[in-house]
Amino acid sequence: MKNKYFSVLPIGGVEEIGSNMTLISTPEEQIVIDCGMLFPYEECFAINYLIPDFSLLDSSKLTSIVITHGHEDHIGGLAHLLMAFPNITVYATNFTLHLIQKKLEEHKINFKYKVYDPDSELTFKGVDICPVHVNHSIPETCGLIIRSKDRKWGALYISDFKVDLYSKHERPIDLKRINEKLSECEQTAFFMDSTNILNDGKTVSEGELLTDLKSLLERDENRIYITLFASNVHRMNTIAKMAVATGRKVVIMGRSLKTYMEAAFETGHAQIPPEDLFLPDQVKGQSGKMLIFLSGCQGDFLSALRRFSYGEDGTFKPGPGDLVIFSSKVIPGNEKKISRIYNKLTEFGAEIITANDQLIHASGHPGKEDLNILLKSFTPNFYFPIHGESYFLKKHYEFIQANYPKVSARLIYNYQEVILGDGTVKIEEHESQEPHLIHGKALEIEKTQVSQRRKMATQGAVFISYHRSMGHIEITTLGLPLIFQDNIEQLKKRLLQQIRSDLISREENYFKDQLKISARQFCNNLLGYKPVTEVHLY
Repeated sequence: MKNKYFSVLPIGGVEEIGSNMTLISTPEEQIVIDCGMLFPYEECFAINYLIPDFSLLDSSKLTSIVITHGHEDHIGGLAHLLMAFPNITVYATNFTLHLIQKKLEEHKINFKYKVYDPDSELTFKGVDICPVHVNHSIPETCGLIIRSKDRKWGALYISDFKVDLYSKHERPIDLKRINEKLSECEQTAFFMDSTNILNDGKTVSEGELLTDLKSLLERDENRIYITLFASNVHRMNTIAKMAVATGRKVVIMGRSLKTYMEAAFETGHAQIPPEDLFLPDQVKGQSGKMLIFLSGCQGDFLSALRRFSYGEDGTFKPGPGDLVIFSSKVIPGNEKKISRIYNKLTEFGAEIITANDQLIHASGHPGKEDLNILLKSFTPNFYFPIHGESYFLKKHYEFIQANYPKVSARLIYNYQEVILGDGTVKIEEHESQEPHLIHGKALEIEKTQVSQRRKMATQGAVFISYHRSMGHIEITTLGLPLIFQDNIEQLKKRLLQQIRSDLISREENYFKDQLKISARQFCNNLLGYKPVTEVHLY
């Protein structure tokens, strides 16, 4: 497009929840917004996480990454980006920077950084970026106002936010700054969070949770357990202060909770003294009233919540008279894991309270009324739903079309570049790239290997070893029904007969292929399916 001012290209986080990464391009440079991880679906077979593909990033133009907040779906892939592009500068707020530093220490990565605050203005070659304070479920979350140098174009980019007018922990979203900065631009575009678009009303404020949380913490049970998203430092402060006021010791159980609270203490976001927080080992064997925070509200396999719920923790075990509070929502896809935890706790005799029972959780994302508040403060020329699965994006798009007919709403997905220029926009398609699979010690694993792992997990494996000079054959299996062991000798005889009659003088690849075919046919006749089969010749 002629007179391109800048463009906005989502690489991850649009048509999915996670893996957030957006590329801002000008003729002079590239700037990345966020670099998050995507948590794997069950069929990924123990993959740690997925990260965006970096192939559209140009090392000669990429100068910086601006981080909007410290959630894993926005910073979880940063280590990999810095390993690929070690010379870029990371822009982050103080709290977010502490989280990044803790994460990168594990990878032993040194990096350049600059701290910004919501009243800063970040100056680059082709654009100026003004952070703007927004409400979310983690401290120091910012939206970004991106403006061309000549103010021909301005874009408001907010991937995660809500309008919280009653928070006890932070000021409301800075609508005044949004209005002032965008009013200087001739044309404007919004790129807005779609996660909670199915909520027709306004997202609940953290302040509205106080009454129900207080009533629960004032109950008589000696042991009250509570799980929530570890990053919600504001709610942890609220709950911990209430617990201390009711005479309870507050225990932090789980690595992620400890990490976020350490960052809160280091950056002034903690509202209780550190001496009022205990680790499990410090209270082991003690009696009296306690509130125990459990990490892993989504039922992750190695989390404190799951370990406790299954009776596998060395300090705390569930039982009659215990109260377990779920101050969180179940992320789609985790329903089965959480259901199993509910059942286990019930079998142990514990009482469960969830957000379906009382007002004890608030989303960090905008319902339709939150969006109305924003749009009444400033109405853009163009509008693009982002940060959400495809269904959410479509519903968001329809909401804007129905209620703001003067706004030109467009539906975009990953790898569709919005080019701002000549007073209008153009959407340019790029070839979509699959995210990268990360496993083990932050190593990439190829999709072909995951496919092989899937086959082994669902079909089992047969390993055939044949010593050509000795004529000896050995067969071992993994993941097959035990009845197969009774038929291994029969399979050996079949393969040895085939070798002697047809394969003895054949070249190695043909030899192995024919044994594999015969073994898989034998298995299929016996089991009804063909396991992964490997043949080794000596």
